[in-house]
Amino acid sequence: MAKKGRRKSSSDTSTMAVKRAYEYLRDKTIDFGFRPGERINEVELANVLDMSRAPVREALNRLVVGGFVGFEPGKGFFCRKFSVTEISELFGVREDLELAAARQTCQIASDEQLATLMTNWQAVVETNLSMSIDELIVSDEQFHIELASLAGNSERIRVLQNINERIRFVRKINIESKQRRIDFVGEHSKIAQAFLSRDEEKAVELMKYHLGLNSKELKANIHEGLARIYAEELV
Repeated sequence: MAKKGRRKSSSDTSTMAVKRAYEYLRDKTIDFGFRPGERINEVELANVLDMSRAPVREALNRLVVGGFVGFEPGKGFFCRKFSVTEISELFGVREDLELAAARQTCQIASDEQLATLMTNWQAVVETNLSMSIDELIVSDEQFHIELASLAGNSERIRVLQNINERIRFVRKINIESKQRRIDFVGEHSKIAQAFLSRDEEKAVELMKYHLGLNSKELKANIHEGLARIYAEELV
């Protein structure tokens, strides 16, 4: 006689609801589905997600910890603001972490791991022109996380993933032109080859150049991002 599957407990259901609310809200804040500084209405969100306010509030509290949402006592939750200073600082921390990981990766990663990194990126090279910007950015993030993962240190990976999500909106604007997109893809190939050749100094130099270009036109990209979020010309 077949055993009946375990019925989901109320805690299971609650955990799933929080996870669903968290992922929905995280994605919405990453792409500024809310305007910067806009108050987030918990009741409306609960209705949209067809759940109670409790898991929505728990998801929002987690997003506050991750830097995606702000909270003001007596006022509630607000979408993160689009600050040039904050985004610049995130780019700086990202560069520090990635360059440290790059040196370690070059020293301890196996030849097989580095060859896999190159092979995986080669697949992107062959298909990137048919990829959307969102897909290319995800592939880029996977490349950098895979590279950093070869150095170990799970806490560094966790922080990098959080930073990637918080600066994604700006970085998508950075690669919209066809030439920048082509250069962007080529930079990754050169980086992967330097690691495969065990040329630590060249690998770090290429990484620094690549990460620097991502942040070079930061203010202009944030200005452009704000114009799109508010759908009007800024002066």
